[in-house]
Amino acid sequence: MNALLDDPFFATYGLAVSGYLVSRFVLSLPYRAPKEAGLEPRVAIIMPAFNEEAAIARSLRSLLAVDYPAGKLEIVAIDDGSTDATLDELRAVEAEANGRVRVIAFPDNQGKRAAMAAGIRATDAEIVAFVDSDSVLEPDALRKLVQAFADERVGAVCGHADVLNVHATWLTKMQAVRYYVAFRVCKAAESIFGAVTCCSGCFSAYRREAILPRLQWWEHQRFLGRPSTFGDDRSLTNCVLRHWRVVYHADAVSHTIVPDNFRQFMKQQTRWKRSWTRESLLVGRFMWRKHPVASLAVYVGMVLPLLAPISALRALAFHPVVAGQGAPFLYLVGIYSMALVYSLYYALRRRDYGPLWLFGVAFVFFYLVFLIWQTYYAILTARSSSWGTRPSTAGQPA
Repeated sequence: MNALLDDPFFATYGLAVSGYLVSRFVLSLPYRAPKEAGLEPRVAIIMPAFNEEAAIARSLRSLLAVDYPAGKLEIVAIDDGSTDATLDELRAVEAEANGRVRVIAFPDNQGKRAAMAAGIRATDAEIVAFVDSDSVLEPDALRKLVQAFADERVGAVCGHADVLNVHATWLTKMQAVRYYVAFRVCKAAESIFGAVTCCSGCFSAYRREAILPRLQWWEHQRFLGRPSTFGDDRSLTNCVLRHWRVVYHADAVSHTIVPDNFRQFMKQQTRWKRSWTRESLLVGRFMWRKHPVASLAVYVGMVLPLLAPISALRALAFHPVVAGQGAPFLYLVGIYSMALVYSLYYALRRRDYGPLWLFGVAFVFFYLVFLIWQTYYAILTARSSSWGTRPSTAGQPA
């Protein structure tokens, strides 16, 4: 234990991680969701879909059920060249919606970003909202979300996402805890400064005038000479964050389906880390102009994931095995303590889920064995444009 404490790298890293995590909690405490302002702008909800025949009808019907004036709401669903019955499901809902749903069908797969861009161009609504094809909205979610635009400085707002298939597997239970804390703590802390760094694809909205100037660049974004075929939501958020405030609305709730098996989950996490790598390079160019606290958090948040594998190796292998300087007790206590804090927060806020918070603690083992090492792999393969689900085509799944 003393060896770890005497290790300057480990001590500095431990203090930085502890300070960063504590700051997220402290900054999230004064967070309050945007107030009701009686705002009812014209809104277009855009839902890209690719091979989602099992969930798409339910998701689309949840949009029809939102509490919002029908005359001020457009719903545009884009089938991105699906090879299953997704388009048939969309057409069926379109037929029963009495003109409230418009379906755009791509003849072949062009990718989520192309589908999102087509939806933006298909409407002239003041506010453009995006909902993933496997997400379901609460009836009051849209009305609440748009209230954030009462502040004319706000260019985008991220809704809250809970896990819909929470009880499916042990993996979905872990993600339920992780999602809640990521939104209710981390995004809330960022929102205090109007600096949310990623508006979730589950449910978010953008001011049209904030995205139009960068639409062409965003649609055809390239990284190291290759098309950027994932990380669409984080990239679009960056386009807006450069000149506008981006906030989070905790009461505008969506429910989303998360991967329920290890293979799907790891592929998703690899895509997310690759897009994080790419977009961190972009956000780093302008974030220093934002509030100093928000800027510091972003830059520290870029560095810590790069150091995490080194810290783990030093604590779990170098000191106890190579240097013969004791067991990695202090390191394990530290990371499990942080996991326990997050999990207890979930337990206090979501008592309706009973002992589910324990899966948040168990997630640490999963993190140490698998996820912590993904960062370097994602960096080394950041140029890849494959989703990892099938051979690369002209586009990728929406």
